[in-house]
Amino acid sequence: MSNRLYFLDNLRAVTIFMVVALHVSLCYMIFAPSWWFVIDPRQSIFFTYAVILIDVPIMPTMFFLAGYFALSSMQRYGLSGFWTAKFKRIIIPWIIGVLFLAPPAMYMILLSRGKSPDYMNFWAKTFWVPPMFSQSVFWFLGILTLFYMILSALYNFFPVLRSQSRRSMIPSPLLHIIFIAITTSLFLSMNQFFPADTWINDYYIFTFEPLRISIYLLYFWLGILAWKRNWFTRQGYTPRLLPWLVLSVLSAVFYTHFKFQMHTNGTELAVQASNALGFNTFAFSIAMTGISFFKKFVNSSAPVWKSFAASSYGIYLLHSLAVYYGAYYLLRFDASPFIKAPLLLVGSTLVCWIVTALLRKNRIMAGII
Repeated sequence: MSNRLYFLDNLRAVTIFMVVALHVSLCYMIFAPSWWFVIDPRQSIFFTYAVILIDVPIMPTMFFLAGYFALSSMQRYGLSGFWTAKFKRIIIPWIIGVLFLAPPAMYMILLSRGKSPDYMNFWAKTFWVPPMFSQSVFWFLGILTLFYMILSALYNFFPVLRSQSRRSMIPSPLLHIIFIAITTSLFLSMNQFFPADTWINDYYIFTFEPLRISIYLLYFWLGILAWKRNWFTRQGYTPRLLPWLVLSVLSAVFYTHFKFQMHTNGTELAVQASNALGFNTFAFSIAMTGISFFKKFVNSSAPVWKSFAASSYGIYLLHSLAVYYGAYYLLRFDASPFIKAPLLLVGSTLVCWIVTALLRKNRIMAGII
């Protein structure tokens, strides 16, 4: 990879760090979901705002970046080579995660409330019965596999996907507007059938949020389009930082206002539409802001960045247990959430970073995480 694209690896690494921050904040927020793994009695509205805002852009950005690199990998290695690599890198961690790492995460829901049965009995029976069943953070790998399957199916039928030619094109502002409009419409349409923040866990293989799944697919395909049109390269398009930063701040305020209204007036169409518009405008604008900012200021291959970027996938795979069991341990301390949360965030990230770095020294594990 050329040096000018290191910023995308760094952006992905920081996005994963924000996933960890989201899960830490959920432990200390006011109005936490009743099922959340560990709910600390010491809470603050600050972490409620943090959850609302962090939750929006992280997965759209992750799927966008996955799409950006997917087609180039498929062209370079062919479908057979592509899926050999993805089987090691995506499917094996997905299976291992669902079978052996998601159960102890879900067990924490009962353990933190003093209602835990014997763990082996839980793993063999209770875990597999909805609504207790969950893929935890590994749902992302399942949906990503599905998106790769869709791309692979289309790859043989559309020559434009097989063609290695790339044309630099600066997108019209209309493209941004249309993308936000379509994602908003899809989000709002699904909200007529499913409440916000609903998860579908009943199908075992794929776990997803119905309001967001089609939006993630569009971000994945937007990433493919961005790669085909040389976005973010030296000769291609790069978002301007200031306009996108301003829009991200304004849309964050707009979205936060209507997100709170969803709890009291969530059945009103006007509130749902405003929430959908705020969500999708903020998701898109913060993704463009992040890309612009990282290309300008964090396009680094320094040892720390290189190590963090290389370990970020492992951090994603391992962090849930570090966060939930760390939060459970911290329940015994009567301390401010502003002390507990930073300790948990930094501690769990460092532990997962170190463990991943050690595992990557093994040749087999290096191909998986």
